[in-house]
Amino acid sequence: MEEGAHENLLHHLTYEEAEETESSENAKNSSFQSSKFILWLQIFIFTFFTIGGQAAGTLLGRVYYEQGGKIRWIATLAQTAGFPILLPFIFYSETKNQNEQPVNASVFVGASVYIFLGLFQVVNSMSFTVGVQYLPASTYSLISGTQLAFNAITSFFLNGHKVTAIILNSVVVLSFSSSAVIFQNETGDSGEISQKSLLIGFAVTTFGSLGYALQFSLTELAFQKVFKSSTLKEVTKMSFFIGFFVTIASLIGLFASGNWNDLEKEIGEYRRGKSSYFINLICTAISWQLYAVGSVGLVYKASALFSNVIINLGSSIVPIFAMLFLKDRMNGLKVFSLLLGLC
Repeated sequence: MEEGAHENLLHHLTYEEAEETESSENAKNSSFQSSKFILWLQIFIFTFFTIGGQAAGTLLGRVYYEQGGKIRWIATLAQTAGFPILLPFIFYSETKNQNEQPVNASVFVGASVYIFLGLFQVVNSMSFTVGVQYLPASTYSLISGTQLAFNAITSFFLNGHKVTAIILNSVVVLSFSSSAVIFQNETGDSGEISQKSLLIGFAVTTFGSLGYALQFSLTELAFQKVFKSSTLKEVTKMSFFIGFFVTIASLIGLFASGNWNDLEKEIGEYRRGKSSYFINLICTAISWQLYAVGSVGLVYKASALFSNVIINLGSSIVPIFAMLFLKDRMNGLKVFSLLLGLC
């Protein structure tokens, strides 16, 4: 009798342990599925910010020139001047993550990374400004698709990503598709665009694409080696401080070049009026800030290469919007280049 009771007790305890183990595994699976859903939701939001901000920013940048804007430092400034809108999100992250372990980076090291990436982006932003000035929005976007090809190379050397046959094929195809658009006659708002302007726009845009590809790989490297936070706080802070330093550098350039003296004249001669001038710059600043947060967020949550894949997708969509809203011509060569880029 006692042996039977003992066996029943052991069986009962084993059953309870099995139930507890099963319950624990179910909880872990549920937690894993929940975290996975949140990850994909964040990637979706960042993707939306990246594509939407890129499309709006590129089109508004072209409108600025077509309506009489001429000051490159103003156009460059507009790309990062929206950084203050991130302040509420930074403060919210600080209060929400008070119990979070501190990031393994000193203030000096963190500031150095922000300043270096900020100065790097000044050059890239100016390249974008000059490229949009010389090229129609659709042509500029098709050429900037080479950023993905460049990033495949920089990611291999800086981030340890493998270069597969598919990636090599993409590098060749994207390089060919972007180069093809220079062998055509272009028309802009003021008439036909010269071959010299096309070559300048192509060279500067290609250089900017290489610069942005390198910047994204360096950003991923900074997240891997310097910032090791488990939240999105560093994404927001990085976007904020890079925007801050680029804005300061652009303001210095604006005053040092003497272009500040021409600002009042430019506003007065803007074809759609003063209010449209400021609305354009404000919307441009907001658009590029959304793009900055989205693209850096994708670097943090996925990789620099994935972020550039999304940017390349956006570059393929911009020509369609440019054709609809800016009346850019989509000839056979552009359509061919667009299809190659999408492939």
